[in-house]
Amino acid sequence: MERKREFPDGDRIASDRKKRLWLIILLAVVFFILLLIGIVFLKLNGMRKNAVGIVPKPNGNSEIKAPEATLIPVLDEDELDLTQDYEIEADPGELTDDPIFAVNPKDPNVMNILMLGSDSRGTDRGRTDSIILISYNKSTRQAKMVSFLRDSWVYIPGKDIWNRINTSYFFGGVGMLVNTLNTNFDLDIQYYMKVGFSSLEAITDKLGGIDLELSEKEIAYINNGSDQKLPEIAGWYHLNGQQTLIHARNRKIGNGDWSRTQRQRDVMMAFLKRAREEQSASSLASLVYSLVNDVETNLTPTQLISLAVDVVLGGDLGLESQSVPFDNTWNYAWEDKMAVIHIDIDANKQKLAEYLYGG
Repeated sequence: MERKREFPDGDRIASDRKKRLWLIILLAVVFFILLLIGIVFLKLNGMRKNAVGIVPKPNGNSEIKAPEATLIPVLDEDELDLTQDYEIEADPGELTDDPIFAVNPKDPNVMNILMLGSDSRGTDRGRTDSIILISYNKSTRQAKMVSFLRDSWVYIPGKDIWNRINTSYFFGGVGMLVNTLNTNFDLDIQYYMKVGFSSLEAITDKLGGIDLELSEKEIAYINNGSDQKLPEIAGWYHLNGQQTLIHARNRKIGNGDWSRTQRQRDVMMAFLKRAREEQSASSLASLVYSLVNDVETNLTPTQLISLAVDVVLGGDLGLESQSVPFDNTWNYAWEDKMAVIHIDIDANKQKLAEYLYGG
């Protein structure tokens, strides 16, 4: 019986070719993944293009000094127009772009990020009518939002004056605002994210809209400026970008800026809940990628991705919100013909420490 001839060298050659083919495919896949990661990091890093830097705190006295003028409490709140915007008078040559002064973290598990909503147009710096601190505790998985009332009368260390808190942004940009908050309230803010109100509409639409509970008066206010009308019946509604922007800027319904800051925190909560509806890292990455042109931040791409994955995909998350000044720690006062909020700095400093760090 004739035996079948074998070709061991040919089989080995075929096997080697197959291994090389799989190796080439594997390398191509790895290269493609690395390329995608590189593109994402490059895109995210674009958010840092104009970011404010962090520098060592200079020597000198940055302690809060006594206000120069006596504040006179306003007994009749009905005399106040709580919706009024006050113009800031300053020589353009005196405006600066201050850095953020480095401070030591109070708790390594707590990351504080200042969220700013700016109404700037063109080269005009504008105001920051939305000042919200987002504090995330990695160990307890608690996220807390704190609104700072824009008319709070505070010490501005960069100018060595007392003024409304949102004027610090006008005088010295993000850096002066962060330094003002850290000085007055003994905070450790080092990071920020800034969104123009003009971008809020686009961001909401990219998210596919958000859900908010509205009163009849709030719905009527939205309908007055929106192309798409809602039934004027109190309840939960899915809002598009235009409706969300109108709602977030509403200071006519309720108690002026107190009600507006609550609406802004509600919008932020809705954004977070909407993001947490994403079921995979890829869909979350796509969502984050689509928003980068609307946000400025000094967070690195690694920090952004790590934070997004942890907060959005990391399981149950506790959410709370608060405003500063706290209850019973403030009164209305007249200052330079403006109705401002005179606050007890020490009381608010203590309550903030308890709220954010548990003591």
